[in-house]
Amino acid sequence: MKKKKVLIASITVLSIVLIIWAVILYQVFAIKNKASYYGSSYDMRAPDFALTNQDGEKVTLGEFKGKAVFVFFGYTHCPDICPVTLANLNGVVSELGNDADKVQVLFVTVDPERDTQSDLKKYVAYFNKDFIGLTGTPDEIKEVTDSYHAFYIKEETGSDGGYLMGHTSSVYLINPDGRIVLRYPQSKLDPKEIAKDVKRIL
Repeated sequence: MKKKKVLIASITVLSIVLIIWAVILYQVFAIKNKASYYGSSYDMRAPDFALTNQDGEKVTLGEFKGKAVFVFFGYTHCPDICPVTLANLNGVVSELGNDADKVQVLFVTVDPERDTQSDLKKYVAYFNKDFIGLTGTPDEIKEVTDSYHAFYIKEETGSDGGYLMGHTSSVYLINPDGRIVLRYPQSKLDPKEIAKDVKRIL
């Protein structure tokens, strides 16, 4: 009887040790897996929204469930960051080859006062005919940017060119399940590397 109790105790201890090691190994693997992405890890349910596209149609984020979605906040009068970012995202789409149709780029204006549907249509089409430009009322834009923890501010320049918009310059990547999983700052916009991330989450 005593030997049986010792055996049971030994098996119990061994089981606990194995469980602990399994948990440790899982956590190590998870951390390593996240760290191996090119983009910065991010984990948040992507807030849904309803905005108006360049063709005057209402569009919701939910319509793209099942695809990888890039969300970028900018404006058509942007002198540098926005055109560079959209050009890089077009490069990502090119790198994806046959997987390109599983990705959608959404360009959300933070300057709805100036960015008309016509402006957005010409602007996004210059980079890629499948990119979607989105606008809305000032209140709608603010609600969306707030929900994504993004910011924007009007900056008066006093020049004939009009005002500029300071804004969040990072790109959000939403996985097919509707979660923001990665974020790309301006220092991490290499199309080849981003495309590798996208292929991993598809």
